[in-house]
Amino acid sequence: MSVWTRCLTLTGAIILAAVLAGPASAQIKLKWAHVYEITEPFHTEALWAASEIRKRTNGKFDIEVFPASRLGNENQLNEGLGHGTVDIVYVGINFAAATYKPLGITGAPFMLRDFEHWKAYRASKLFADLTKGYEDKTRHKIVALTYYGQRHVTANKPITKT
Repeated sequence: MSVWTRCLTLTGAIILAAVLAGPASAQIKLKWAHVYEITEPFHTEALWAASEIRKRTNGKFDIEVFPASRLGNENQLNEGLGHGTVDIVYVGINFAAATYKPLGITGAPFMLRDFEHWKAYRASKLFADLTKGYEDKTRHKIVALTYYGQRHVTANKPITKT
């Protein structure tokens, strides 16, 4: 085998190895978007989580966090999951319910009495069924539910009946 043939063979093997090994060892870049300001715990904890994920996966996942609606409002972020423009989002449950209506019960005012009732609902078969329905429809996975405190209603007239 001539020197020229060996060089071409070696070069071809290196290129082939790089092409085949590239996807397996490539860093996966993800976009995490939300609407909260940079001083909010939702943002600071997202930065912490992104850092931990990078560290615990030995750099396999590199997550960039986009705060303060930089990539859109909650409706746009939820839609962006389907379009692939974002990979991880914080969105209110009612924004997710715009895509899968039954999920809207989760954010209904006065539906849950208190924090304990919310925790029981979060762990319930009903909520599991709703999140499965949402996932089946959208291919988005709900991984957490956030408690925002007791809800209220504001009205121009007194509400005297439930």
